[in-house]
Amino acid sequence: MTSVRQQVPWWHEDGGFFGDLYREADHSLHTFFAGDRGNDARTEQEASGVIRLCGLSPGDRVLDCPCGYGRHSVALARHGLRVTGVDINRRFLRTARSAGRGCSSLDFRHADMRDLPPLEPMDAVVNLFYSFGFFSPEEDLEVLRGFVRCLKPGGRFLMHTMVTVPALLTGRIPAEETRPLAGGGTLTIRRRLNEGTMREEGQWTLTDAGGHQRTTTPYDVRIYHAEEFAALCRTAGFTDARSYGGWDDTLPYHDDSPFLIVLATR
Repeated sequence: MTSVRQQVPWWHEDGGFFGDLYREADHSLHTFFAGDRGNDARTEQEASGVIRLCGLSPGDRVLDCPCGYGRHSVALARHGLRVTGVDINRRFLRTARSAGRGCSSLDFRHADMRDLPPLEPMDAVVNLFYSFGFFSPEEDLEVLRGFVRCLKPGGRFLMHTMVTVPALLTGRIPAEETRPLAGGGTLTIRRRLNEGTMREEGQWTLTDAGGHQRTTTPYDVRIYHAEEFAALCRTAGFTDARSYGGWDDTLPYHDDSPFLIVLATR
């Protein structure tokens, strides 16, 4: 009999990737080109970078999509922004609501990012930490068109990823790496870039102090070249799309950049 896990996409709440293992693995100590920053410091760096690059002020409305378990949404709300977080994973949303309890400027919604619910016009939409490319290129384009529709005229869309084509092809992101986890044990990531589909294919394994291993469902994500993603943004209806290599608009993107951050304007 085919299991439920095999019947649903890897990114779905029942798909076997975005669950308790993911949350545990996300708290690695040496993580995603952020040096030895812990999760809280990394989150604050990313939230502050969003505010700076998008030119946001307290009271502005931001859509965080997908928001996962809410670490960026909560951080942005603490900076005085009115944040709506959208995610397909109900368990993550429960965690996000708990983390943001008492904050009146936070609103979490359950929805597929390809079919956003009705929303107030947004000053910015953010897609952070390697959260784009889960679907087909045609569906990815529809996601971007949905982001265009929910933005105010002149509003900004920001996509941030640490996984780029040059980093995978040159081995700067290795085919296998192991990181220590904040809760003890290690995270091992094995990955490859399928150059036929331009999708990163990988799997995460968590090993505890006793040597017991737990493994996530394999994942695959479409990896876009910087200029390719910018062109996709323009096709979706954005009037401008610029690529940066860090959380500062004086850092243009190049193949050696630790991040790809694309900032597009409606």
